[in-house]
Amino acid sequence: MKQYIFILTIFVFMMNLAIAQEMESINISDLTLKEKIAQMVMVRGAKYDARFLDLGIGGIFLDKQSSEQTYKNLVNSYQKNSKIKLLVATDMEGYWNPFPFYQSKNFKEIKNKEEAYELGKEHGKILKQVGFNFDFSPVAEEKNTVWPGRSFSGTHEEIKEKIAFYIKGLQEQKILATAKHYPGGSMLKDPHWFKVKAEISREDLELFDYAIKNNVSSVMVGHAIVSGELNSNGKQSTVSEEVISNLRKNFNGLIITDAIGMWGLKWSYLFKPEKLYPDLVKAGNDIILDTTYVLSNHQRVKQGINAIEKAVLSGEIPEERIDDSVTRILDTKNSLQ
Repeated sequence: MKQYIFILTIFVFMMNLAIAQEMESINISDLTLKEKIAQMVMVRGAKYDARFLDLGIGGIFLDKQSSEQTYKNLVNSYQKNSKIKLLVATDMEGYWNPFPFYQSKNFKEIKNKEEAYELGKEHGKILKQVGFNFDFSPVAEEKNTVWPGRSFSGTHEEIKEKIAFYIKGLQEQKILATAKHYPGGSMLKDPHWFKVKAEISREDLELFDYAIKNNVSSVMVGHAIVSGELNSNGKQSTVSEEVISNLRKNFNGLIITDAIGMWGLKWSYLFKPEKLYPDLVKAGNDIILDTTYVLSNHQRVKQGINAIEKAVLSGEIPEERIDDSVTRILDTKNSLQ
């Protein structure tokens, strides 16, 4: 009996190793155009849905599960059935805590950079043990009139240091950190419901520059319509090539949209929803975060992927633009192996 169990254990290990090696061996040349585009989409995976994997989506966002084991089972189901390793993300900021089994300090409660480092390390350990590899944190914004606990407090220099040390603690646990919401202004008014306009200062941009200098893996672009030190020319930052090209000058990591189901962006696409996905790609985003409960369904995502494919085939979007993002995504996934 012991011998049988030993043989079975070895067999399972070898199968898992084979699956891992198969994931590692996939590169951009192995993918069709549609599969490449799908790698640029992250969806809400609240319940296991194999149809998203059939599309070849690149990542899932999870929150609001009932227990640690539920999270683990869901992540495992998605990963073992995905052709390519998935980015698995959540919002672990402390203020917004996705886990019912864990209580966290929020950012406003953090007194110094040492505490920021310890919080990042603690968040990273919990995320890792549950199966995540990506965290949409920290918030790198100083101006905050809507959710005080989501941003660090103190002088400008103290806030910069707290952001940097949180990133360090989180990424030491092999969890991708995300500085959000570039270029600032996303917490002056709730973009889930309203269009947001913001005047951007040099100090706003410095917070993100400092996060980049401290090796943050990704930057999330917000939906604020900005002017001042950086101008989005009347469009939301997520669909502004001017904003994202400025970010890309000094940053070669992943650029991800804020959730595209927010009304702060949707108001501008009510009568042209088919243009949203292509506009997000043309602006320079690597990953489209389509996680709204009501609208993040299989059909919506499929239509979005098809709209980008159509734009590429017509010459509206160069395929090299897709390849640039997908190469970055696959390189990031390989770094997580």
